[in-house]
Amino acid sequence: MERNKWTILLLTLTGLCCLGGGCALSHAQKKEQMLKTWEKSSVGPNLAAVRELLDQERMEEAKKLLAKCVQAEPDHPEVNYLLARVHLAEGRLPAARVCLQKAVEQAPQMDEGWFALGMTALEQGETEFARECLQKAVDLKPLQVEYILTLSHLYIRQGQTEQARELIENSRRKLPYDADLLLTAADLAQRSGDVQQASVYYKEALWRQGDNPRVLEAVGLFYMDRRQWSQAAELFEKLYQVQTQADRRQVILHWLGYCSLQAGKYAAALRWYDQLSVLCREDPQVWLEMGQAALGADLPERALYCGQKALQLQPGLTDAEVVRACALYLKKNYAEAIPVFQKICLDSRWEAFGWWMSGLCYQRLGQNALARSAFEKAHQLNPDSPLIRLFTEPEKKTM
Repeated sequence: MERNKWTILLLTLTGLCCLGGGCALSHAQKKEQMLKTWEKSSVGPNLAAVRELLDQERMEEAKKLLAKCVQAEPDHPEVNYLLARVHLAEGRLPAARVCLQKAVEQAPQMDEGWFALGMTALEQGETEFARECLQKAVDLKPLQVEYILTLSHLYIRQGQTEQARELIENSRRKLPYDADLLLTAADLAQRSGDVQQASVYYKEALWRQGDNPRVLEAVGLFYMDRRQWSQAAELFEKLYQVQTQADRRQVILHWLGYCSLQAGKYAAALRWYDQLSVLCREDPQVWLEMGQAALGADLPERALYCGQKALQLQPGLTDAEVVRACALYLKKNYAEAIPVFQKICLDSRWEAFGWWMSGLCYQRLGQNALARSAFEKAHQLNPDSPLIRLFTEPEKKTM
């Protein structure tokens, strides 16, 4: 009887040891086994449907179906991830974060969970934690461009430009044809002051994807920033042809008009401003720039109309007064132009120009003493102006 007791005890202890060893083993594999179980779960098809509904922004339908999934398997990692998406869509950041933390604890290989958790932390101002989460997302899915770009932009935001550059360069080795990585590399080079390298990247992006709207816009803006107006206008014209969104087309029209104006292509500028004025009839800047283009195209009547239109929309707009005064001068209405030029003299930006043009008007009217006085004031205000020197020196010699 005693022997039987010891036998039973020994078997029990042996069994406990085996169970203990088994627990240690299953703990290491617990999450993997759990994921396999979840993959075979009955809620799988429903979760796929919830994703699709959320992607289509059919929120109420998604919530109803997701509620059934929560009831069936509340600890499913994707259930928590999709719950977080609902919370985020409805502006509940803390609740979303709780769900996302559950999701990544349950499924540490869920790259999209880490990415969403990082974005949520970023929104809450926790940049260090956000960086850690985004880094995990990149580590899990190193070819996901969205993850790479977001992490690189966070580096830039934290002033870690070199880390951002290294991340982008490493990613470009794996994805050499990705336009977004090329554009980011170009932007980083530009931020670092290496304009030449930025230009190389932008040209490569054009060569690889010259019909990509993002590429055309980024390179066009680069040329615009470098005051390479003709090159910018050329790219914006291509962009305008491929862009279909009405609001973006309106912005591109303004870029086209402005770059053409700055490049001295006044007829082209007027063509773009004509289209833009239909969309922006109440924008004084559009009428102002159209007036400037009309002056360049030697169309004083049109310039005068545009200047007056800009002033109606924004009274006191000095630049529009300049357009109006110059248009009157070109129309040879010198007496009418003088008080307008005198008016713009009150603005320090235009004071020297106003006196200079007043002098020209007085000269055309034969009022040489007033002309000489006006030229002298212009020269005193801006003696280094090549335009003023060009016109005042001959005036002094002939008067």
